[in-house]
Amino acid sequence: MWQCVEGGLVDGGKIFADSSLVQADASNNSVVSRETLDRSFHILETRLDEQKQPEHPHDEDGLGGHENDRRYSVVNRKLRSTTDPDASVIRQGRGTPKLTYKVHRAVDEKAEIITATEVTPGSINEAHRLTSLIDTHQKNTDMLVETVIADTKYGTIENYLACHDRQIKAHIPDLKASQDKGNRRAGIFPENAFVYDPATDTYRCPANQILKRRKQKKKREALEYGISIRICRSCSIRDQCTQSKTGRTVTRHIRQDDLNHMRHKAQSSRSKGDIKTRQHLMERSFARATRYGYKRARWRGLRRVAIQEYLTATAQNIMVLLRYVKEPKTALGVITPVLYGIHRAYFKLLHYLQIRTATFVLPASHRVSYS
Repeated sequence: MWQCVEGGLVDGGKIFADSSLVQADASNNSVVSRETLDRSFHILETRLDEQKQPEHPHDEDGLGGHENDRRYSVVNRKLRSTTDPDASVIRQGRGTPKLTYKVHRAVDEKAEIITATEVTPGSINEAHRLTSLIDTHQKNTDMLVETVIADTKYGTIENYLACHDRQIKAHIPDLKASQDKGNRRAGIFPENAFVYDPATDTYRCPANQILKRRKQKKKREALEYGISIRICRSCSIRDQCTQSKTGRTVTRHIRQDDLNHMRHKAQSSRSKGDIKTRQHLMERSFARATRYGYKRARWRGLRRVAIQEYLTATAQNIMVLLRYVKEPKTALGVITPVLYGIHRAYFKLLHYLQIRTATFVLPASHRVSYS
């Protein structure tokens, strides 16, 4: 990737972000309930304790150091694979649930070089990895990001404000606006129909009633505004305003002005053009990865799947470098040893990673169906 930077193939100022699921190298039949697996581990460790005293104390549920990882415990709260515990059970559309990982990528605009990538369990929300991709891109390229483009899933309050604090243009559709257009809230007044008065710190609803501040939501860093339930129930346009039995409320973030500024910029004509470009650009990046077996993990475990993604991204970047370089013969002489090294490393890893995660064979009565 750094050779691509030195070759002038990376601009660095504008990046596109997206994610894609990768099927884990584990059978759906290996998925059991967390309770069943914990009980099996406990029985196994009890038998081991009878033979040998453990050198280190175990955690409460007897599953070792994995449980200290917050991500690990959240992702596998109910179900877990006995052969690949890092993978998550994910259903795409109406298809069958599968064990998956999720690959997150940042691609530079100029020559579509992959400048940052990481792998997480499939259930991790991609919106939570945007700032991490930006940091990795800047570290790898030694360039500052000026604009980041992503789809609606990344249009969260946290991402908008993080980009605002870093002075980065966020060309990302607003997730909340997309949710408000859903069937559940169809025909209901959106929050922008309520006019805020900073002088009195109140909102005026479409029926010309005043909503006053009622409470603060510290975790969400927001303030809630509401009106008397008696007034709300007697309102002539109540059906257009809310379906709640307790009346309509409006939530205002403590940094609402900054949030409104970012949302407004995300609706510009330039932003819409970048969002349209992102769809084809990121699809190409993941489609080209399929040439190297990207859609299915070759090994088990988060660390090993990450190695596979690094090798795939490296191969893609090398192909771009060969395509755009001014002196192909010279470049080929430089890159051939690199390709040879990757080739040797790949099969060396394949040799050493034959030892898979231990499989616990459970009775058929202990297995659960999650379809």
